[in-house]
Amino acid sequence: MSILHQLEEPEFKATKSDRILMEYIKSNIEDVFYKSISQISRESGIGEATITRFSKKMGFNGLQDFKVTLAQEISSARNRKIINKSIENDEPVYESMNKILSSNIRTLERTCGSIVPEDVDKASDMLIKANKIYFIGVGYSGIAAIDSSYKFMRIGFNCMGTGSTHDMIMMSSLMNKDDVIVAISHSGETKEIIKAVDMAKRNGAGILSITEKKDSELRELSDVNFGYISGESVLETGSISSKLAQIFIMDVIYTQVVKIKAEKVVEIKIKTTDAIKLYNE
Repeated sequence: MSILHQLEEPEFKATKSDRILMEYIKSNIEDVFYKSISQISRESGIGEATITRFSKKMGFNGLQDFKVTLAQEISSARNRKIINKSIENDEPVYESMNKILSSNIRTLERTCGSIVPEDVDKASDMLIKANKIYFIGVGYSGIAAIDSSYKFMRIGFNCMGTGSTHDMIMMSSLMNKDDVIVAISHSGETKEIIKAVDMAKRNGAGILSITEKKDSELRELSDVNFGYISGESVLETGSISSKLAQIFIMDVIYTQVVKIKAEKVVEIKIKTTDAIKLYNE
């Protein structure tokens, strides 16, 4: 029997806690896949051990196995597969292009509307005052982290960007109160990111983060958090919409920094641009 069916009519004798958990899963069916067991426990009010037992009652080895299968079922049931949910397999290319364009525009519009100007000011101030800035992200978010590091390096900031989990941990262990870490994570629950940020925070570093706009462990650890709404499902992960939102937010912060330090950064940008031109001659 499918998970979706069992959530309505379980094959086992469900306890009160099981019922509460099933209602929680149904209410969070679009993003429960992203959540860690600690977050599910916190939000549902059900203990982690009970959640693990529930997954086994449902016929799985544990919560991760349960979440992966549930994601696959939902994808199959809604024909969502790994692309934008509005796209049909038999539609013309032109129609698909326009749907993707509209989806990306909506993502940027909603992201823009969710940004708090005071947070941009605070983030800009933190970066300007930082001795060194570390940009981190895993997978597709790592691309945005490295891009952001390159952008700030070109205007003279002492920074480093990485998608390597080993690099993140080593960097975090060496950070201090004069440094800032910028963590980019779609889910806000990536274990490697959480460990690195937690270590950096314990060393006194400032924490900026960019996540999807929802409660997450990374958001709670941050001094300033920027959220976006991509509408991306777990199987669509890697679509351009979430990366666009991440890069857009960083570009807003970057622009504010340049506005504040206009005269100095323009001079440095000219130097770095000229250096690259000379190298390419």
